[in-house]
Amino acid sequence: MKKKKVKLKKKRIFALSTIVIIIIALIIIFNFNNNNKGFESIGYSELEIKEINKLTNSEINTIKKYKYNSNLIYIIKSENYNPNNLELYLKYTSKYSDIDYLKIVSLVNNEEFDKNKIDEYINLLKTQNNVDGVIEYINNYNGLDNASDIINLISEKYFIKDHLDRYLSYLEDNKSLDYKEIVTRVNSNLDHEFYTDSKSADLSKGMYTLVNKYYYLDKNYVPDDLVSITGIYARDKTQIVSDAYDAFIKMADSARKENLTIKATTCYRSYSFQSTLYNNYVKADGVKNADTYSARPGYSEHQLGYSCDLTNKNNVPFDDFINTDEYKWLKDNAYKYGFIQRYSKEKEYITGYIAEPWHYRYVGVEIAKYIYENNITYEEYYEYFLR
Repeated sequence: MKKKKVKLKKKRIFALSTIVIIIIALIIIFNFNNNNKGFESIGYSELEIKEINKLTNSEINTIKKYKYNSNLIYIIKSENYNPNNLELYLKYTSKYSDIDYLKIVSLVNNEEFDKNKIDEYINLLKTQNNVDGVIEYINNYNGLDNASDIINLISEKYFIKDHLDRYLSYLEDNKSLDYKEIVTRVNSNLDHEFYTDSKSADLSKGMYTLVNKYYYLDKNYVPDDLVSITGIYARDKTQIVSDAYDAFIKMADSARKENLTIKATTCYRSYSFQSTLYNNYVKADGVKNADTYSARPGYSEHQLGYSCDLTNKNNVPFDDFINTDEYKWLKDNAYKYGFIQRYSKEKEYITGYIAEPWHYRYVGVEIAKYIYENNITYEEYYEYFLR
């Protein structure tokens, strides 16, 4: 009798356990179906819902608060995903749908993130990839009188982080200039007088070395791969660095096919040659005037060996070269061979030299193309991309 009662008790427990399991399963199925229906109504696909259902109930409930977010699955599968920040991810990726969601994830994850400054952060994220830098600028300068100036400067295409204080200082003395021009001028070192705060040219840059009124070459510097330009390619025998030579010959040959003659006059100049040339100009016109059209010894990029002064078959004077068909052709085609017109009329205030339509510098096709298409000087390109 006792054994029958024990068996009956076990059967009842088993039946009760089975019922409990069934109820739990039904609840899970019910909740799963409810979740599916809820997410379907928002706009999530079956595959997206499958990924969402792998999350915790807390995460799922957070997702339900928001409308469909096309970046949700990418966010939760991102290596930087932090469940504790899910609501912030959804909030700001929904509000700022035109911003890369990874930038917003990185921004929110940053320990210095301040929710009260989100609009300022986002404004900078549109132009800056460095999220840490964005936060640093805003948190360090927000609230100051020049906060808006800083935000506008950072938003400029060629903004350089290390120059921020210089931009602000230059802006203080040049209120009439816009932010683009402030960045352009400081990047070109125009917040210093020409030939002041000069530095030795960085020869480790090779063919990209910048030589101008702020970067100089030692008087003993001579390129080690000079080759001669002669014959139909030169008015008089001159020398140029071998890489530039090959490009120059190709350019001259292409022009010749269109019945144009491009000839080199002076390419490489030694320090002593430039010294004699400059001193003669100073005797004739004085230092102030000579500095507008001739480089001081050591500051001439001719010494670097990548520049050439050009003429045509008639050997026209330099001042007349701008009126030749050769010049017109070079203006539209030199960049295709890696050459740039180094000193243009509109950029005189940056280069410090009057326009020289005859002076071309070899920088390689990629850089020449960029400078041509973006209408910037080599000073600007060098400071932003190569320094």
